[in-house]
Amino acid sequence: MGREPSARGKEAFLQRYERIFGDRFPGLKAALEGPPDSVEYAEGLARPYRMDRASVLAARSLPLPEEGRVLDACAAPGGKSLVLASRMADRPGVTLTSNELSADRRRRLRDVLAIHLPPELAGRVAVSGFDAASRARREREAWDAILLDAPCSSERHVLASPAHLAAWSEARVRNLAARQWSLLSAAFLLLKPGGALVYSTCALSPEENDGVAGRLGAKYGDRVSYEPPSAEDAGPEAPVFEGTEFGILVLPDAARGAGPMYVCRVRKD
Repeated sequence: MGREPSARGKEAFLQRYERIFGDRFPGLKAALEGPPDSVEYAEGLARPYRMDRASVLAARSLPLPEEGRVLDACAAPGGKSLVLASRMADRPGVTLTSNELSADRRRRLRDVLAIHLPPELAGRVAVSGFDAASRARREREAWDAILLDAPCSSERHVLASPAHLAAWSEARVRNLAARQWSLLSAAFLLLKPGGALVYSTCALSPEENDGVAGRLGAKYGDRVSYEPPSAEDAGPEAPVFEGTEFGILVLPDAARGAGPMYVCRVRKD
């Protein structure tokens, strides 16, 4: 027998998240529909870049090596790459590859990096366009640290768009979770032993967050050490976040509009 037709549209969307969040959902929905808690990130940049405070937290959660190669696997539009690059200022032996599969998004990424990075950092940042999910077929254990901000449901944007809300379906969540797992499992294979990997999404769906992150430990066992980001890692201006089984979650009803943002950090043993 085939899979039953997937629930679709606005009512199905609202019912799904009411089931997940219960009495919390009305306040969460109101916060999602309000303005995000954005910040003019300027640390080490030639020009500030406006981004969600929770996105800054995600990029700051990746420990950088003293020297070596860092990969931002799904980098567009470029805010998290800017945060990573700014943190490289006192680590001259570190380089960053900002990768984006989509040609259109990659052009925007190049523009963002060119406008906001000072020359001394721009020279250590390269832009690439490979499919991060299939890269592990060609190389293994090649990167010292990896940030994977994966394509996701992005419910905040769905709520803001009547067209996207009408077209939403539960099948989309399943398809995205499958893509996320292919990206995360490949990123783990690309990571050097001892290296750190941060997996993040701007999704509310548990299937796309802990549901994907938990599969890493289930598949690779004791080679995976979960190290959830702490308040110290996130910095003094980080938004409020709450713990999950494998990471942390920023929800805008509790974080003055920041997020949503899920962050899971692992170390490869």
